[in-house]
Amino acid sequence: MSQTAKATAHDDSPVTVLTPLSDCYVHALNTRTEPPSAEIETLAESIADLGLLQNLAGWFDPAEPGKVGIVAGGRRLRAMILLATREGRSPDETRVPVKLAPDEDTARIWASAENTARAALHPADEVRAYGRMAAKGADPNAIARAFAVSERHVRQRLKLAQLPQPVLGALREGKISLDQAGAFTVATSAEAAESELQRVLTSQWGNGAAEIRRRLSQASIELHDRRVKLVGIDAYRAAGGTVLEDLFTDQVQLLDEAILDELVERRLSDAVDFNLARGWKWVEAIEDLDRFDAQRNMERIWPQPIELPEADALELAELRDRAGEEELTDAEIERMDELEEREAGDYSDEDRTTSGLFLYVGRNGKIEMHGPYRRREDAPGAAEAGESGGGAVKVEAKALPNNLLEDLAKIRLAALQRRAAAQTELMLDLLAWQLSGGMRPYERVLGISVDRPSIAPEKTEGFELPASLVDPEPSAESATPERFAEFRALGKKHRNEVLTRALGRMLMPHSDIAPWIAAQLTPDPRQIWTPTAAGYLGRVPVPVLDRLWAELVPEDRREGLEFDGKKKGEKAKILERLFNEADFREALGLSRDMNTRIDAWLPEQLQWPSVGEEGDA
Repeated sequence: MSQTAKATAHDDSPVTVLTPLSDCYVHALNTRTEPPSAEIETLAESIADLGLLQNLAGWFDPAEPGKVGIVAGGRRLRAMILLATREGRSPDETRVPVKLAPDEDTARIWASAENTARAALHPADEVRAYGRMAAKGADPNAIARAFAVSERHVRQRLKLAQLPQPVLGALREGKISLDQAGAFTVATSAEAAESELQRVLTSQWGNGAAEIRRRLSQASIELHDRRVKLVGIDAYRAAGGTVLEDLFTDQVQLLDEAILDELVERRLSDAVDFNLARGWKWVEAIEDLDRFDAQRNMERIWPQPIELPEADALELAELRDRAGEEELTDAEIERMDELEEREAGDYSDEDRTTSGLFLYVGRNGKIEMHGPYRRREDAPGAAEAGESGGGAVKVEAKALPNNLLEDLAKIRLAALQRRAAAQTELMLDLLAWQLSGGMRPYERVLGISVDRPSIAPEKTEGFELPASLVDPEPSAESATPERFAEFRALGKKHRNEVLTRALGRMLMPHSDIAPWIAAQLTPDPRQIWTPTAAGYLGRVPVPVLDRLWAELVPEDRREGLEFDGKKKGEKAKILERLFNEADFREALGLSRDMNTRIDAWLPEQLQWPSVGEEGDA
């Protein structure tokens, strides 16, 4: 026994002494079972990294004179003996701090309180300890056993270990709470987390964990989103989509909305193709909330009922009667549905060739059908609409997905903005007119704002933002009278150029003014856009691709090149080559007029309506 231990063996109050490992043993009062060797090895790694974070507790049992029986901390003792052996240190010379109980009653209390009265580590120390153990290969289960905590607790702390050091430092210094730190784990980048931390440390409002989490996950999508229900989380992951699992709230969030939207677009595109193949004139994929506005001024088409054969009619009547009195079997319900569907009838060939459907993703994550509906101009006997001039292929607008229509609208507007950005007098006149109150308050020809919203389409393949519309680099300088004087010194010409470019970028697709300006400036979208498979061709239905190929490539130039039997993606690639590769056109033997026609081709969605002509801007 060491001299220190001897001197304190009969003290009446608890003291802590440095005791050789060789004098320590696991006392019988320590009721814990023998832990697995792997658990002791993991704990030894933790002690090697962080030191002994909690002292042992022992008692001089008269039955074992000269020894200290450890009544609380048996696992720690075993781990320290293992560590000393690994490092080649003698147990006689390796001392550990042991808090000594003055009597057996105190020792028993300490032993029974070991599970409930253990001093908790500061969360930041836990994060550091768990992170270092995980870096050495320990899995969450092993770490949980080593620290006698749940595996979920370990996973939460390991998630915190991935936070940027400034956030962990703020947690250690008490500047943010554990709940707030947990909210930072939803950040998609270190920069976003650090930026939010600065906001939290300098603001007195909106600093709760829920508010931090909401700001950092504004662009995320939750599992109950109808788009996720449609494509499934597995398909999203397989496409390379990133998933964020918030271990602090059990929420799962999808971070790559573009990937999710592309998968949804494919499903809707397949559904559009399927229904077009059934003979409908047009099929449009729209948003759920837009379907009632979309059907406006259209005629609803109903199936033509048929009279069932007598035997089937009697069977249906019997099933309906029984359904009101008793529960039918699954087979009987299926049979009744079949007979009712037949009784409801079908649509005539004339209805199909003059009408169309709206498709949308319902709340349940399934593709729903709305319609069919017929436009007035498509009614049997109505005068046929005139063919579009200039050899352009008229792409049926209602057969295109909504996000493609939005992209085409942005491209058309960007071409007009490019021309407007060079028209100083026109832009200043429009600005003055709008500021003069010369139009209704809710109308805007220019979207005047110091902010610069994105004007590029969602899919930029084939689109090049004009230099005149590119945002200037933001200045790091403060606004001062001296800086303003420097700007004024550049002269009125420079001022007018800046104003014109900025105002041109703010030009909006006003239903009357924008077509009028387009008639004056004649913008050409093909100067900033060309059809590509990813940006346009792969997003339109197959019948559109077939019509485009037939219109732009004469039959006598298609010899040796199969198109009709190709899949949609292959057709889109062939047309992409037609629009963008001179060698491909030369191999087809296209004439100069044919090449000119291809170079000038535009879908109708990129053409501005004539002034006074009704239509969507």
